[in-house]
Amino acid sequence: MAVKIEFVAAEEFSDIQNNALDQLRAAVYPPEVIETLPGRFFSWSPTQWSILLWDQGELVSRVGLLVREIYSEGKIKKIGGIGGVMTHPAKQGRGIASQAMREAAKRFDTDLNVPYALLFCRPQLVEFYKRLMWKPFQGKVYVEQPQGKIEFSTNGAMVLDVKEQAPLHGELDLNGLPW
Repeated sequence: MAVKIEFVAAEEFSDIQNNALDQLRAAVYPPEVIETLPGRFFSWSPTQWSILLWDQGELVSRVGLLVREIYSEGKIKKIGGIGGVMTHPAKQGRGIASQAMREAAKRFDTDLNVPYALLFCRPQLVEFYKRLMWKPFQGKVYVEQPQGKIEFSTNGAMVLDVKEQAPLHGELDLNGLPW
């Protein structure tokens, strides 16, 4: 399948891209799926960029990216984040999400210039991300929520080496909402 790949800043989304993203989100997360997700109880940070994969004019996959200064072992560090990964259910199992995630990793290196990246995922997705060189983070991650700073352990954190080796242990304070 030949797909068209776009890297788009959130504020530059066209109406067509926004509508396609709404349709993809509805296909991936219908109400009966959302009801089962523990993440529905949290406030999330919007992403700043998207990797969009199109197949014959249909948006089939999206990966959201952001860059933020966090605290890693008490020091400020600018890292990348992945959120809002979605692939249309009818297109899963064809390598599309893997292609989108490889493009995201490339963009973290070339365009966004971050030392490493972090994502959160449900347990059933850990092996998928491991195949793409992501590693489980075994430490503690703190995030902001409306009620204050909390340890975020609902979904597991994983890290990707971009320009340097990402930490696998210790404490990371995301200095804001999770993504």
